[in-house]
This record gives sequence, structure tokens and C-alpha cells, in this order.
Amino acid sequence: QKGGPYPAVIILHEWWGLNSHFQDLAYRVAQHGYVALAVDQYSRIGGAVTGDPELAAQLMGKVKTADLLHDLNDAAEYLNFQDYVKKNRIAVLGFSMGGSHSLSFACARRQLRAAVIFYGHVPTEKLSTLRCPVLYHQAENDESVTEQEVDHLVSALTANKVMCEVHKYPGTAHSFFNATRPDVYKEEAAAEAWSRTLAFLDKYILADHPGVRPLPDSQRVR
Repeated sequence: QKGGPYPAVIILHEWWGLNSHFQDLAYRVAQHGYVALAVDQYSRIGGAVTGDPELAAQLMGKVKTADLLHDLNDAAEYLNFQDYVKKNRIAVLGFSMGGSHSLSFACARRQLRAAVIFYGHVPTEKLSTLRCPVLYHQAENDESVTEQEVDHLVSALTANKVMCEVHKYPGTAHSFFNATRPDVYKEEAAAEAWSRTLAFLDKYILADHPGVRPLPDSQRVR
């Protein structure tokens, strides 16, 4: 679309690779009024998309976090140099593996305005450097991410006076947002999580908001 500049959202996929689900998600983000950049986290190993969990686990195991964080920082700087992007009005949106990497990226890049995480592991040892507001979508019955990890995220960010909003979705399992996974997809929970995601992004990267703020008890939704 003409006009701009616009805020931007970097999107990080699950361990399946940058498949059509996450490409479509980038279009949905763009339709809402943001520049969307979906990053292939497997680009350094040739790029891959799979529906086989064993192969997906192998691919994920080959990703070197330090290299990926370097690439994500380059992606953010690339966005900053585009005339149609508002400089440093950038958020990260990640799912599962991509959610874990999104949290690590938010810890490493202080200029991020917001991070939205869908059921990602929490890098507990890095949280002291995280300064942007975080929205975390938690599955009620998550066999991958523990309750203790999410609790640690909340307590660490609360101690640092960083906004952390957590929503737990009843009756859901890991990857409940992924419509290509009929075994776990929950339409109602996914719609609610998406509505909250857009509202959060609008608040922290669309508006002139300072970003770091204390965490009122009323905004800790579990």
C-alpha cells in the first residue's frame, strides 16, 4: 500500500519451517497495517519445510542461536533502512520454537518495542536484559513449556518493572493457534489470541508509547 512509514513486525515460525501457514500469517499482519517480515530460521542450513516431527526436531537442533540472533538483528536493521518503515518501531512475533527465539531476541535487542510469544520456551538466564513489553499466550495443557517457565518469566519481568501480560487458554495444547494442525487447533482460542495480539501491537508499536512500564496486577491474566 502507498503511504507510510509503518511499524514493522518480524515473524518467527514453528519448527516446521516457513510454510504456507506462516506466510499467510505475514499477510494478516500486513493487512492490519504493519510491515511484516517472516524470517526463515532455517536459511543458514538451506531452508526447509516439513510436516514430519522427527525431521523438524533435527532441523531445530541445527539452528545456532548466536547465528540466528545475528540474522534477526540484521533483519531489524534492514527494516530500519526502508523508507516505508518507522525506524525502531519494530516488534517480534514468534510461535513455539520461534517464540523461544523471539524471547531471546528481545533480550538481545533493546530497541525492540514489543514481543508477542505463543507458547515458547523461556530463556531464564537472559531475562535480566529484556526491556520491551511482552505478551505471552500460554496453552493450558502444554507438554513442552512448563508452568514454572512462564511463572519465572512473569516474576523476572515484574521485578524489572517490565510489562508482561500472560493469557492461558483453557482446554488448549501446544500449537493451538496453528490451523494446519487439526489435532491441536482451537479456533475460538486462536481468534481470541489473535485479537489480543493485534491490540497489544497497536498499543506498543503503533502508538507513541515509551515501552517499559510497571506491571499492574490487573494486567496479569493467568
